[in-house]
Amino acid sequence: MKANTPALLRKGYLTGLGSGMTWGLDAVMLGIAMAMTPFVSDPLLLIGGAFVCSMLHDVFAACWMLLIMLAKGRLREFPRQLASRDGVFCALGALFGGPLAMTFYMMAISKGGPALAATVTACYPLLGSVLAVLILKETVQLRGWLGLLVCILGIIWIGYSPSEGGNINVSQGILFSLVAATGWATEAVVCGFGMKKGNVDPQMALLIREFTSGVVYLLIVSPLMLGGYGNMMQATGAVFAYTPCWTLILSTALVGMSSFFMWYTSIDLIGAAKALCFNVTYSFWAVVFTFVLIGSQLTWNIVIGSLLIIGGVALATLIHKKQ
Repeated sequence: MKANTPALLRKGYLTGLGSGMTWGLDAVMLGIAMAMTPFVSDPLLLIGGAFVCSMLHDVFAACWMLLIMLAKGRLREFPRQLASRDGVFCALGALFGGPLAMTFYMMAISKGGPALAATVTACYPLLGSVLAVLILKETVQLRGWLGLLVCILGIIWIGYSPSEGGNINVSQGILFSLVAATGWATEAVVCGFGMKKGNVDPQMALLIREFTSGVVYLLIVSPLMLGGYGNMMQATGAVFAYTPCWTLILSTALVGMSSFFMWYTSIDLIGAAKALCFNVTYSFWAVVFTFVLIGSQLTWNIVIGSLLIIGGVALATLIHKKQ
């Protein structure tokens, strides 16, 4: 925690809030992209659109990161860092957070809508706490488990409030969101272990994450799920044939990558616990941006469920770990 002045403290709070706001915006922008012509008209994208969108999101994010690290003069460090023991753990975490979590996140957005997906996946820090106890042998106070209970109640509350839209499937949206949350929780634990010694800094870890995820999507996940490289290229070509769609995904990847940058800055300044409480507000911001950009009707169930999940996460992450 480096925020030893009021100015740095404010910066930590603002970057933490910004990380939550931009990740909520990321969810809504992806939802808009997946509702565009290629994803609702092309036969291949109707089946595997979530995988193609996830692939492009992470590939574009990796490109943004490569450009940024090149501008910083740090790109030559990348091969050595990637091949190191700590870098391998960061890459392993990327497999959980990218190909697994992001794919199911896209499917959750497609089935349940961006507000539902972002709200339910907000429980991933609580799942991460459980994994930290089981794997890293950390001890969490009772308030942590109470927060988990409140979060689950929020999910149930939303689950009992299906949207009237014909294309919305709340139960599948929640299921896919929970799988995504588990992937992100696992990523946090594995990547946290990789960065524990300080040999790989957060910015380099983020580059490793996006690069690994993008490559695995290109070479393995998308061809496998779409029935071969030919189908993958055809589906990707359909996206690039519609300029508003791929440019929106490119912009969304920049928003998502910026969210990670602000998230790491906030952690560095005010510590992970406080930064997390600001970051998980992305579930609330997704609801706000859905209302502003899409015009979807806000229901009391979504609002109350969002507040319960945010409150549960805050209750669990504002605790002090026992020494």
